[in-house]
Amino acid sequence: MLRTTKEQAAGMIPGAALVEPPDLNRATPKDLNVQLTAVQQEVMISGKKVLAETYNGSLVGPTLHVVPGQRVTLKLANHLGTSTNLHYHGMHLSPEGSADNIDLSVKPGQIQTYHLDIPANQEPGTYWYHDHEMCDGNGRPMPGMTMSPAPAKSPAPANVRCNGTESQIGAGLSGTIIVGDSRETLPPAYRGITAHTLALKDTQISSSSSIVYPDGVLEPAEPTVRLVNGQYQPTLTMKAGETQLWRIANEDYAIAYDLQLDGGTFTVVNQDGIPAAAPARAKHLLMPPGRRFDVLVTAGATGSTWLRTLAHKTGPDPFNGAGDEYPDTPLMKVNVQKDSGNAGPAATAGRAGMATSPQIAGPLPGSHPDLSKEPIARSRSIVLNDDAGNHFWINGKLFDHTKPTFAEPATLGTVEEWTLTNKAHQNHPFHLHVAPFQVLSVNGVAQPRADYMDVVSVPHAVNGKPGKVVIRIRFTDFTGKWFFHCHITGHEDTGMMGYLNVIAAG
Repeated sequence: MLRTTKEQAAGMIPGAALVEPPDLNRATPKDLNVQLTAVQQEVMISGKKVLAETYNGSLVGPTLHVVPGQRVTLKLANHLGTSTNLHYHGMHLSPEGSADNIDLSVKPGQIQTYHLDIPANQEPGTYWYHDHEMCDGNGRPMPGMTMSPAPAKSPAPANVRCNGTESQIGAGLSGTIIVGDSRETLPPAYRGITAHTLALKDTQISSSSSIVYPDGVLEPAEPTVRLVNGQYQPTLTMKAGETQLWRIANEDYAIAYDLQLDGGTFTVVNQDGIPAAAPARAKHLLMPPGRRFDVLVTAGATGSTWLRTLAHKTGPDPFNGAGDEYPDTPLMKVNVQKDSGNAGPAATAGRAGMATSPQIAGPLPGSHPDLSKEPIARSRSIVLNDDAGNHFWINGKLFDHTKPTFAEPATLGTVEEWTLTNKAHQNHPFHLHVAPFQVLSVNGVAQPRADYMDVVSVPHAVNGKPGKVVIRIRFTDFTGKWFFHCHITGHEDTGMMGYLNVIAAG
């Protein structure tokens, strides 16, 4: 459906200076002890008071800063009326124990302690965290979920309401993780430049001034308002000729962004937390839910321009359940001011606003090797489909928490090739936990070498011909359940999820 924002944005005041999301901690090489408190409370969205679900009282959760080799002890205190948990999206962490284990479930009034051993070789870049509570469709945690054992001052209720991932992320429960500093992977001239975090979210506000959940149902096709760092159309200021690093993350529950910087380009230096093997300029960035980009932008002559999301459809016929349609929407104004120093040719070249971004030679430190010539231990097929309604399947089956999608496990140290086939009439963004993958081809078109990511949009079927994406994955370090799912969280919640058991070499 066509999405509009005027009514949803009523009462919001655009144009305030961009504010960075709050920091949960300062970057340090020392081991960390931090806490996130999930609580429902009122927040201010550009002058409008709205009831939301928050981490530590912030609509955009506080940014967690970690460094490779660090031990992070993170306590999640649940002050909500529903069970909840955490997933550390894109991080290479164990899916078992008290690490990135989405089988854990934290009841209202309880605290779960996560122990995160950040690998020494974790790539510097932008990641995010969010709720990943799995429900059975009847408002209860799925069988097999492990309830948090640590009680808070008040005992947990016997019957726990379970609202699911879509509702909780949509109501506000997500935030950014920054590993190291991706500027350190760049040539020396760029290591001291200004960096900004741009967390993209949308919000649907009810007549009672709360984010639609819990007094309604989130729906990607309904009117919404797009936010940057929880602000409505904020303003970022740059100096003419200045180059900055923007860490852009789609921390939304369902909605895609197709970003354009009017009059300018982006230089992509990091994608989904992986430094680029071949940094390239891009006129726009397609960002399904969960995607992140670290990009360089260079301001041109004095004036102003806009970061916007372009009109975009996720299927051929949004009015009949085949995808959603999003309008062209301005997100953030960029004001370029005069620089009294020597700003270089970009300060006077071209139109007012943004100039061409820099060219950076690769590969950058931390980029991943090409898997296209690696021996393949096993090939697998994952078929995504839906009924254009509320039923979503992988390989013809709804998610079963008690059974892996494949009987045959994967083995540590091996590389597998998976073919993702989308028979549905809407795009499905595919996400794999624990490790990124290399995309070899999309609908038969070869992709750039070592183009790694952890979310890829699998194109919809056209005239009965399914969309196809071929990926390769190297299984390293961690045994256990490696989950995968559509990252439109409503699809995930209603069945489009599975997992693969990963075992040690025999």
